[in-house]
Formats: sequence, C-alpha cells, structure tokens
Amino acid sequence: ADAVTELARALGWPVLADPVSGVRCGPHDRANVVAHYDVLARVDAFTARHRPELVLRVGEPPVSQSLRCWLEPVPQLVLDPHGTWHDPSRRAERLVAGDPEPLLAALAESCRPAPDPAWLDAWRAADALVPGALAAVGEPFEGAAASVIGAALPDDALVWLSYSMPVRDVEAYLASSPKPLTFLAGHGANGIDGVVSSAAGAAIATGRPTCLLTGDVALVHDAGGLMAARRAGIELRILCLNNHGGGIFDFLPVARHADAAMYERHIATPHRTDLSQLATLAGLEHRVVATAGEAAAAFASPGLVELRTERAANVAAHGAVLDNLAATLSRQQRQ
Repeated sequence: ADAVTELARALGWPVLADPVSGVRCGPHDRANVVAHYDVLARVDAFTARHRPELVLRVGEPPVSQSLRCWLEPVPQLVLDPHGTWHDPSRRAERLVAGDPEPLLAALAESCRPAPDPAWLDAWRAADALVPGALAAVGEPFEGAAASVIGAALPDDALVWLSYSMPVRDVEAYLASSPKPLTFLAGHGANGIDGVVSSAAGAAIATGRPTCLLTGDVALVHDAGGLMAARRAGIELRILCLNNHGGGIFDFLPVARHADAAMYERHIATPHRTDLSQLATLAGLEHRVVATAGEAAAAFASPGLVELRTERAANVAAHGAVLDNLAATLSRQQRQ
C-alpha cells in the first residue's frame, strides 16, 4: 500500500482502490485514495470531465464494469506480480511482470512532475459526495449495509465478500478508512460456489475473526459449509443480504425482456429456505435487521444476521444514488 500511495502523492494522481487491494483501508497515507469510483464512473456529469490520459494498473482489473467500460479508450500500463495478462478491454500497452513495490518506489523517486492539484482535488471532491447521495436513499438498502460493513468489526478482522452483488456493493459504497481490515473475494468462474467454506478456510488459516458478506442464494448453495464450520469450531459472523433470489440479474436486460414466470424460475431462482432454521442447524444465533446501522452492530459478534430486501426496490435504490449524485454535481458545475 505504501508504495502505491507514495507514487500517487509524487504524481498528484488519484488511486482507485479496490477493497481487496489492501489500499482502500488501513493506517497508511490514504490522501489520494478514491473509494467510490464505481459510482462516479456511472454519472455523466463526472465522466464527461474527468477521463484520464493514462492508467497505471497494479494487479488484476477491478470488478467494476462501469469503470472498465469508461476507461476502455485510455492506454494502460500494467504491473502484475504474476505476469498475468488480464486485460478484457485490450488496452494495456505494456505488461511488467514482477514485484510492483520496488518499481513503484523507484518511479516515485524519479518522477517528480509538478502535480496539478485541480485534477486530484476534483476527484476527491466528487468522491466525498457519494456518502451523502447514499444516505438520502431509504432503507433497507443493500448498498447502505455494504457501506458500513466494517464499522463495528475489530481491527484485525478478515472479511470474505461473496461474488455477485456483495463484492460489487462493497466496491461501490465502502468508504476509505484507517481501520486495517482485510478483504478477500472469490473472483472468476467459481461464482458463488463455496463462499461459506472459503470464509471458514480463511478463518482456520489466519486465526483471525472472520466475517462473511453474502447473498441468500450463495448462502443456501453452501449450506454444507455452515455445518463444516461448526464441526471445525469456527465462529463466523455472517451478514446475509436476503433479496429472495439472484438479485444481480435484476440489473440486466433479461429481467425486463424475459417471461416473468420463466425469469423467476430459471434466473432469479428464489428459494423458500428459512434462514433461522439454517442458523439453528449450524449452531448460530439468528438475527433479523432492517437498517444498515442495525446490520453493522449485529455483525460485531458471531452469528447469522439477515437483512431482508426486495430485488426491485434494491435496483431502484441504486438508481436513486446515481440520480442524487448527478443532481449534486450538476448544481456545483452551474455555480
């Protein structure tokens, strides 16, 4: 984290830090960290004025599709410790394989341009507007719960993010903070497979307090992992965003164009599982909460916390955040 932030400070560049990167949260210098890039990249009032001329990427690309699409026309330089050419947009002009830290440190020493404070200040100012746009949306809202995921956790906590919406919501809404939380996520073709087992394995491997943010389908899909965690003596803190199905698909065109009954049965796949009974089988205390604040407080101790939402309302809430932010940015630009 220090090597990244030192180079950013030398150049006067913003750092768009994925939660899993280890740069968004921690005691290091975060003055250049922009947390809410996924939201900003969806708002025309911001993107029209702030597309960069060059991107320096360290490691894998972020999950955010909005950011990847917005940056597609921009040349990129990629530093990857594994030498993996992971470049869906085919914009990387050069891949440097090796340990990024010494290279970044050398660049910070040699690159001393006069930073343009207006460029970084504009990113910081826009980033600071997102929490207000989020707070103006009614609850329950999954994005609000993701934004406070670490509020009541101990400093050494490890948070496993299920794929699908949880990892995306945390990427979009979790603010930068000095708390040294570690975020892990399963990327790629594995999808939602084994999220409980993965979190339990991380707890065994690290010995740290371990939390899981998951959706209901992913949780039910790995119900066996709950039993395995119990047998292993692992006390997980689980926050389940229960929207009665695969909520990510409601953001896609198929939700609008498919036959409603077929969509529910084969794509959304709602289930009738009573999560309180699942918690009992796993030896976990079960709590139902209605707000992000309640979720954060309940998440502070082992157990299964359930935040119940509705898929259509969740999609509308995401849109409301963007509308709120766009309106604020437009007002500021007219002043």
